[in-house]
Amino acid sequence: MPAKKSKKRIALIGLPVLQSVNNLTNASIARYAEGAGNWQFILSAEATVNAFRYLRTLDCDGAIVRVLNPAMQREALRVRCPVVNVSSWLENPGVVTVRHDYRTAGRLAAEHLLEKGYQRFGCVRTPGGWFIQARLSAFVQTLQARGLSVENFVLRKSMDSTDQFTLHDRPISNSERKRFVEWVRRLQPPAALMLTDDWDAPVLMEICREAGMHIPRDLVVISTGIHSEIMPFCKPSLTTAQEDHYSQARMTIDMLSALMAGKPAGRAMIEVPPLGIVERESTATMAIDDREVAHAVEFIRAHASDGINVSDVIARGRISRVTLERHFRDVTGETMHNYITQQKVRRVQELLLEKPQRSLQGIAKLCGFTDRRQLNQVFRRVTRTTPANWRRSQSGGLR
Repeated sequence: MPAKKSKKRIALIGLPVLQSVNNLTNASIARYAEGAGNWQFILSAEATVNAFRYLRTLDCDGAIVRVLNPAMQREALRVRCPVVNVSSWLENPGVVTVRHDYRTAGRLAAEHLLEKGYQRFGCVRTPGGWFIQARLSAFVQTLQARGLSVENFVLRKSMDSTDQFTLHDRPISNSERKRFVEWVRRLQPPAALMLTDDWDAPVLMEICREAGMHIPRDLVVISTGIHSEIMPFCKPSLTTAQEDHYSQARMTIDMLSALMAGKPAGRAMIEVPPLGIVERESTATMAIDDREVAHAVEFIRAHASDGINVSDVIARGRISRVTLERHFRDVTGETMHNYITQQKVRRVQELLLEKPQRSLQGIAKLCGFTDRRQLNQVFRRVTRTTPANWRRSQSGGLR
């Protein structure tokens, strides 16, 4: 009989997989341990300096951790077993790290708005970690490459220098609300607003409406930071860059397994690209001067899930098919057929979020697909992932 595989003793700092938590990264690691059968969690602790010090005294094969500050970094470097960090709080954590790619998130947000034809942009920068600046820089650089500029608003919120993790709990003062109203009114509609984080999105969107800016008719809003617990409070629903938590968990597991097997890390930093932009109501329009194309876009958005095709769109126009198709491509950068498909997939994504337990077969029928198989094929072609994987990716993530 083959020798029984010895269990790998794994410690977790800042990832409470032994508790009931709604976090994809944590859950994926827990599932791997169960499926592989040779991982044994011997410690699951909050991310503190003392937890890292205690880790140094344990007989571990490896550890998955969240390095949140320089003191934790110093202790993590003294740990004798292989360590993989999944936190983004430090730009240079000093240990092998698997984190999200924030620069790509900023670029994708800019490209999403450019594809809609926007030429005027504003950005709200929230005080926070280096990743806030990374998102903003990529967003601005993408627009500058097209000869466009961005009006910036720095949100001033008081913050205890010893506690960077409760910044989102600080309310926006009345004076700051007034200052934001004056700023946002200077954005000439149609304009686009990017939020570098979404903790304050519900309040900021409310202030935009108070300032007389209709979302999305006058002002479309997109966020490059996503926290699933904030989404229900955003009115209208907020378009975001979706982080790929499933891949982050898989790459973390693969990296730690390789390190425990004595293989070199190869790269000390792995940045996981986002899944893409998840469009919701806050950007559900386009900056379109061509009236015929604007009517076609509006009709497609309203009826894409009803099984419409290009001929249905043409029938509602007042110009020839050839002219409308040419104008549509010139304005949107897409054929009408592709645009209809994209809007059907967007509706699928909305239903996956609104009703997580709904069957894919049921969603296929609601969104104009013949069956689940066709839904899977089209969804994968547009988003590069399956509906099931995309739904799993919507759980909360880590910093």
